[in-house]
Amino acid sequence: MKLFKRIKRQPSLKASKRLLQVVSGVGACLLVATVWSSLFSPAAAQYETYEVKSVPGNVIWGELFKPDSEPILTVKSGDRIRMETVSHEGILADQGDTVEFLTGGGIKEDDILPDQLSIKGTVPKSGPGPHVITGPIYVEGAEPGDVLEIRTVDIEYRAPYGVISNRHGKGSLPGEYPENDAPIYTKIIPIDAEREIGIFKPSNGLPDLEIPLKPFMGLMGVVPAAVEDAANSVPPGLYGGNVDIKHLGRGSSLYLPVQVPGALFYSGDPHCAQGNGEVALTAIECSLLPTFELVLHKDMELPAPMGETADAWIAVGLDTDLNEAMKKSVREYLRIMEEKYGLTKADALLYGSADIDFEVSQVVDIVKGIHGVIPKERFTALEK
Repeated sequence: MKLFKRIKRQPSLKASKRLLQVVSGVGACLLVATVWSSLFSPAAAQYETYEVKSVPGNVIWGELFKPDSEPILTVKSGDRIRMETVSHEGILADQGDTVEFLTGGGIKEDDILPDQLSIKGTVPKSGPGPHVITGPIYVEGAEPGDVLEIRTVDIEYRAPYGVISNRHGKGSLPGEYPENDAPIYTKIIPIDAEREIGIFKPSNGLPDLEIPLKPFMGLMGVVPAAVEDAANSVPPGLYGGNVDIKHLGRGSSLYLPVQVPGALFYSGDPHCAQGNGEVALTAIECSLLPTFELVLHKDMELPAPMGETADAWIAVGLDTDLNEAMKKSVREYLRIMEEKYGLTKADALLYGSADIDFEVSQVVDIVKGIHGVIPKERFTALEK
């Protein structure tokens, strides 16, 4: 049972902060939530923003939420959530003591994110996946057949480090790397948040390399209708989940078909930077604070996850077979071109062969991903 204390909205053109405390009786979990109105314009006054903490009662580890999972928060379409997320890298069993692991890589003990330590010490790892996931969030009015648009409004850094890992039997070259049959090869990446740069330190004494950071949430989803699809946090699906598409950063949208009442949105697997393919196994895994705007679409049908940025549509294909994932991505591209721009699928297929890039999202998550990037500027003449 939950106790909500709502504070009446005060009309103002100034940003005002108000405290909303939500107490859940499930496992004596406390959700500390802060809600404020950013009233810079009449349009901005129509939503509220909630702050969700990554305290142990608000996260699960290794699996996805299920249809009967108790929501930690209920929001309306258009509301925003500042959701704390926690990286699993650094707290996994094969990395040993977290403090020793991170300080051994040059990170100051005072800079270690406390939530990583509290989650490692108190949250059971209840599934085979590695991910720590925050949620779920109930969206009022959401029903199966609707579409939930997850707008990533902003992303902030929570800690000055990330981790890249390669593990035995995983990644794009299982059996070849890590070398010498080592169980794990991992590297801690110091982060300069001001410059948005990660520092990669070669192991053989070569000069440091700088990696430009482009933060995004690797895992955003709604609860799958089938309970078995929630058993492992690793494979993505119709419900989204661990799609690992690097274009879905600040200013992007991910559209997902709602599977269960309330949608039950969640997020995790925060990344600071990732190359297409994610070939070692992980990106630069780092704890982030994204701001999401959740928008419910009642008049929209969607056969698969779809992405959008300011400049492009993202046609997503997912399958355990990379060839099949490619086919699904191409079919989704054809659908988008027909529905958005009126181009016949036969013409779109020819056009795509000349001007559309199909990229490998990742090949390391059991279900592999291909995404086609459709530049909007090419089709302004066809806009309806």
